[in-house]
This record gives sequence, structure tokens and C-alpha cells, in this order.
Amino acid sequence: MMSNPPPSVAGKYGVKHLGLSLEKHKRYKRLADRTAKLNLVDRFDIPAREGRSFQVSTGSVLRITCHEGPQVGDMIVFNSQKLEERFWSARTRVIHGGHLSEGDRLWSTPPSTRPMMTIIADTLSKRENPKGTKPHDLLFCRCDSRHYEINFGDANLPNCQSNLAAAIAPHGLNEVDVHDPLNLFMSTGINDEGRPYYIPSVSQKGDYVELFTEINCLVAISACPGGSSGVASHGLRISVFKET
Repeated sequence: MMSNPPPSVAGKYGVKHLGLSLEKHKRYKRLADRTAKLNLVDRFDIPAREGRSFQVSTGSVLRITCHEGPQVGDMIVFNSQKLEERFWSARTRVIHGGHLSEGDRLWSTPPSTRPMMTIIADTLSKRENPKGTKPHDLLFCRCDSRHYEINFGDANLPNCQSNLAAAIAPHGLNEVDVHDPLNLFMSTGINDEGRPYYIPSVSQKGDYVELFTEINCLVAISACPGGSSGVASHGLRISVFKET
């Protein structure tokens, strides 16, 4: 018989048992601290207000850096060998909360529902965030042309939806495959009315996030052209490392 109330979507034991094992904690710390030797295998820059896609193999360390200044990056992720499996922001939010940091994982859609990536380093993790905000947002969706048309009367403004759709097009995907992202470096909170809000990113030049890839991933990132990045748009630097 069904219990009353029904079982939580977090599971019988809550969400803590979905966290990292001690063994994984130790491994990821070695990678983040560079105690383990890593070789740089790829590096490129995403220009300001544009998007790019790239593939990252299992067991890689992906670093996204604000190499020019404060900048939000809307990131979506697919299983590169099975594109219908992709990042599930809602499930990730249920497990880890509305903002991600070290030790949190990016979970995929059903039927697999498994970690795609794990955050192993985050230079914003100990930085003070004003007005009750936190970085690396899962509350907001990506900006899109229709949003700008409705609110500002201009559907031609650069936006993350269009950037990401263009970035994934070479892989046989299109605009309907763009899903809700992890908004890296975006500082957000919930106001007294229960509505999400953002302030300009607290990221600074040189800040970065590193993620360990649990499966082969196709990643697309838009250097968000919106106001959440701050008064100016900057690019993002992508670096991929492999353990030797």
C-alpha cells in the first residue's frame, strides 16, 4: 500500500546518501589541488555574447574561467553518445538546492537519472555574496528572443537561447533541444514574494569552476549577453585536462 504521505522524490533516506563517497571526495580533491598530475588537452575562448559547443570525454576535468572579468555562462550538457540524455536542472535542484558548488553533481534526465558531472573546484565557494544571493544558479532559465520582445520590444537582441541553439546545431540538435541551464557565476536569490532575482555577478577576473566528467559529454556554453553578468560583457575561457 502507498504510504501517507507518499514517498519523497528525494528518496527514502533523503538526499544525503546521493552525495559523494569518501573515496570520490579524496580523488576529486587530488584533482582540484593538482596533487594528481593533469595534462592540458584543449583550451579555447568563447567570445563575449556568443556561444560554443565542445565534447569532453569521461574522466576529464573541465575548467570554465572568467579570464577577462565578471561573466555569467549558461551551460547545457548532453550525453555525447546518446543525445536524448541531457542535464536535468529540476532533479539537480531537488537534490542539491538552487545553487551549486563543490561536491554537487549535474544529474541527467530519465531513464538514466545519473551524475553527468561533479563540481570539484569553485573559487566563489568562500566569497561573500551580498543581499542573500548565492552563485551558480539553478533558479533562472536562459534568456531568449521572445522574452526580450515581450519586455523590451526588441526580439533581435543577443540571447542565450539563440547562442546555445547555434552552438549545438552542428551536432544535429536544434532550438527545441536547448534545455534549462546551469547558470555559472550568476548570483541569485529568492525575494520575500517568493520570486527569483539576480544581482550583477560577484565573479572577478581569474575566477573559475572545475567539473569532473562522469560520462562522455557534449557541452554548450553561452557567455550570457544579459545584465546578470554586470555592466559589461566578457568572454569565457574553456580548458580541458586529463589525468596522467
